[in-house]
Amino acid sequence: MYIKTLSIALVLALIVVVLGAYTRLADAGLGCPDWPGCYGQLIVPDVADGTTIEGYDRPVEAAKGWKEMVHRYAASTLGLLIVVLFFFAAFRRSTRPQSAGLPGFLVLLVIFQGALGMWTVTELVHPGIVSMHLIGGFSTTCLLLWLLLNQQPPSRHHQHILKRHKLILITTFALLCLQIFLGGWTSTNYAALSCGEFFPTCLGEWWPGSMNFADAFFWGPLGIDYEFGVLDHDSRSAIQMLHRVGALVVTTAIVILIVSMKNYPRLKGGLMLVMLMLVLQITLGILNVVLSLPMVVAVLHNAVALGLLLSFVALMHKVFRKTIS
Repeated sequence: MYIKTLSIALVLALIVVVLGAYTRLADAGLGCPDWPGCYGQLIVPDVADGTTIEGYDRPVEAAKGWKEMVHRYAASTLGLLIVVLFFFAAFRRSTRPQSAGLPGFLVLLVIFQGALGMWTVTELVHPGIVSMHLIGGFSTTCLLLWLLLNQQPPSRHHQHILKRHKLILITTFALLCLQIFLGGWTSTNYAALSCGEFFPTCLGEWWPGSMNFADAFFWGPLGIDYEFGVLDHDSRSAIQMLHRVGALVVTTAIVILIVSMKNYPRLKGGLMLVMLMLVLQITLGILNVVLSLPMVVAVLHNAVALGLLLSFVALMHKVFRKTIS
């Protein structure tokens, strides 16, 4: 039951992340202006669009409201499953020994995620809060995968991996995490199209001189409406270019990683998966720009970013998990 519950939770976590991306990209983050309900109800009110409900300034938009509520229902179900996993681990109901430490941390992380979901609404999609909510969703999914991999039998094939190669792996993973944050920051500040439909240039220039890096990471005050962004165009174009430079750095790091670790037979499958995800992610990123952020491509860009991160988690699990001698 522990493995089955873990598997269901992992699949649901993937769905929650995709639903969160779709909700954000569809500008439905404030489809319900309160939390955890929607206009004081457990479901979206059955009224005509544009209706103003007493006590709420934002008129009802049912389509946006349902996007937000479906995301909340899925996230709440995931939270319950993670609590169940904690009790399984605490009472030693897992197939292979699993301490309650990591499942316990996951419970705390999900509680914090719930708080971030609430603050996303009450603080009117503040970019910093929304970005942290995104990172929390990715982290939850990665930890679930790690727990599931812990239930696999340890490998009997031992091959010593050099410390420098482990360092390259950890460094590349850290760079990828930073790049994912930059992607979230780009999205939450509505900077995805700040360079127009130009690639690899930005508004026809390789490096626009008007970019404002000083305000690129502006952490605005709470209590104002951040829907559709508050930064000027020069700040948004700076964010977009930082994300592109980050993509170049991460791509270079992954190529170095694959070349460095190509002689480890048991890692070849994981390295090929990383490369496949990287190529797909770069392609989707370019399509986002040249096609002006089509919804399907934008959501897939988020999903494949998570897939790339998960492929790294699986690779790191292989590298750092003890083998049976």
